[in-house]
Amino acid sequence: MKSFKHLFGGNSKASAGTGPFSHLFAASADAPVLLDQTKQQEKVIIIAKPSQHSREHNVAVSDEAKANPILAMRLLNDTDLSSNKIIAKLADAPIALSKFTQNFMEANDPTWEFQDEEDQALTALTYSSQHADANGYSAGWNRAARALEKLKEPLTDEEHQSFLDTMRQMANEDNPNTPDNVEARRQADEEYKQEVANAAARRNQRMRATGVALPGDSKRVSGKPANPVDEASLIKSRLDAGLSAIDMPAQ
Repeated sequence: MKSFKHLFGGNSKASAGTGPFSHLFAASADAPVLLDQTKQQEKVIIIAKPSQHSREHNVAVSDEAKANPILAMRLLNDTDLSSNKIIAKLADAPIALSKFTQNFMEANDPTWEFQDEEDQALTALTYSSQHADANGYSAGWNRAARALEKLKEPLTDEEHQSFLDTMRQMANEDNPNTPDNVEARRQADEEYKQEVANAAARRNQRMRATGVALPGDSKRVSGKPANPVDEASLIKSRLDAGLSAIDMPAQ
């Protein structure tokens, strides 16, 4: 069977990836077309927590319900199906029409009874666009979309934190000079200098083991060189000051 779902705002596959918080970005749910997604919105990937919300909310925030709001409201009001089953039905169902639109088109289109549901949806949309929505197609869609919008619930604390974390990650990916990225570079530099200091201290110990004295060494009573206390920290201080790890060649 042919499908015209792409003419009505896209299906779930076309709009997937916006996550359960996509409704926070939408300027309006009234129009029967999906709004363009910005670069950041497309990158939002958050694990849904359906168990933390009602059946109605889980349906209302789904892309499938946004693409077929009249049928979504009917399934919520007239059935006891779970949100997952409702969303599954919406994924492949033809666009539903309001009873007013159905009755109007039946009375005004002699071919109506011979069209399948997908053809009827396309015919109703075409008639609406050409006759100032005299058949109530857009009005019914908008009313159902507003009803769905009212079913959405506030974010849970966990979802709110997940949302903030995702926004923070997106900012860090797009801007190298966020506080997180600046701190990450500082930490990487600190760890590098500490590793260099530790390696230099180990190198010095091996040099002394051959009987060589290094700059800054003291001498034991036996005359053998003794390394400074906590040499790695001293070397790290040199690196922090912009100096080399080793002051001068071994003597």
